[in-house]
Amino acid sequence: MTEHEESAKNILEHIQKIAAEQGASQQAIFFKDASEYHKDLAGTWGNRTIITAIVLCGFAVLSLFFHKWEWLGLDTSKQYDAFQLALSKILIFSVISYILLLCARNFLAHKHNSIVNKHRQNALLTFNALADAAGTETNKDIVLTHAAECIFHHRRQLIAGNKAHRVPTVTFRLMFAHYLLL
Repeated sequence: MTEHEESAKNILEHIQKIAAEQGASQQAIFFKDASEYHKDLAGTWGNRTIITAIVLCGFAVLSLFFHKWEWLGLDTSKQYDAFQLALSKILIFSVISYILLLCARNFLAHKHNSIVNKHRQNALLTFNALADAAGTETNKDIVLTHAAECIFHHRRQLIAGNKAHRVPTVTFRLMFAHYLLL
């Protein structure tokens, strides 16, 4: 009877190990889908940014000649008409510039989300290989903590010149925990 119990126990451990590996792989698919979704939207917003920049440049070139177009009915020798033309140019430039800014920010946000989700996917896919290579339980805990930190922890990023540097304290605690326990 103990032989059968030992065999059943080994089979159960093997099934649990396979289920854990499949669970990590299944979760990675969600991050892959999110990464592709944001990548597609980043491409869309990138195109919109380019189109808006072209429109802004085109309006800038055309606005050089507005005062010469008679069909606009402006007499720039009159102070009121010149003021009205200048004010309308400023308003239109401001609106197009704001739209360009929004398009660029959406592009950068979706690009960032695509990269973050790709990193999360890679963390889940490589977790089992790294945990197996870690050897001891303490090292496996460190690998698990790093994988969980990569997946769930929101770090400040170096986007648009932000010089934020942050070193996670959990990493240092776990790195030195092994030596402190000796």
